[in-house]
Amino acid sequence: PLGIRPLCFAIDGPMFAAASESVALSQVGFHDKDIHSLPPGGAVIIQNGEIDVRQFAPSPKRSHCFFEWIYFANVASTLDDRSVYMTRKALGEELARLETVPIDDDTIVVPVPDTAKAAAASMAFELGIPCLEGLMRNRYVGRTFIEGTNRADKARLKYTPLPEVLRGKRVVIVEDTIVRSTTMRALVSQLRERGGAREVHVRVACPPIVSPCFYGIDMSTISELFAPKFMNGNELTPEIEQQMAKSIAADSLRYLPIEAISRSIDLPSDSLCQACINSQYPTTAGTELYQIALGNDGTPGARTYDTPEPVTTRT
Repeated sequence: PLGIRPLCFAIDGPMFAAASESVALSQVGFHDKDIHSLPPGGAVIIQNGEIDVRQFAPSPKRSHCFFEWIYFANVASTLDDRSVYMTRKALGEELARLETVPIDDDTIVVPVPDTAKAAAASMAFELGIPCLEGLMRNRYVGRTFIEGTNRADKARLKYTPLPEVLRGKRVVIVEDTIVRSTTMRALVSQLRERGGAREVHVRVACPPIVSPCFYGIDMSTISELFAPKFMNGNELTPEIEQQMAKSIAADSLRYLPIEAISRSIDLPSDSLCQACINSQYPTTAGTELYQIALGNDGTPGARTYDTPEPVTTRT
């Protein structure tokens, strides 16, 4: 038990509830003081009207999925006593410290709704420039990186650019992460063609996603990911970022360094699962599946966990 996925629970007299994040419990009336995170290896047993929280298995280490704070969780939630909003705010401050784009009266920050809003607002505040909603989200289109088919079509339909905000501007667009680049390619195109942006600079409040996830996120192959096509096992460099920017027709692109994640969440890096950004899996099964993914690299449509054949270990 490593606590890769979160579970929150609340007890108030005879009432008990559990959810994957705290905001679901607070919205049904539980007070913050009654909401707790279930520790790794923990269990809640309800029997004969009694509620018992106990440890059912030892937890030698913790490997909380950092992506919960970056992307999945509601911004109003708290996971393992760490605020999702404050984490994303800190990520925006990290982006601001790295910024080199010239700042003038025509420079604006635009978040990709909705998960990037906190990081974008924080970045803009630190830089002293406006953070404006130049993109409106279509609420009837789902998360494109999770859903399997017609991602490109969904990405084009997902957001509407506002020319009255974007026209003639140097736009610094802030996204929580780039997985396959489907959405970002469509956004850069729309910001220019429909929005009239003069420049588009992409800023990602996360390091590059370079490895698959085998712990509940449907990105199980290397070939489907954007960053490995350019990095090829190497460290990220400004030259590689410029190649990435060119491939999506942006003026520039910048990621956060890996160490920014633990700083922003305020947890030690060795208590986080960061396998998708550092290729270091917290379980033996994850490491074995990664070796299969390396062997499958370039095989279209082959999900790693559906492949029965063993492969020779590669580094």
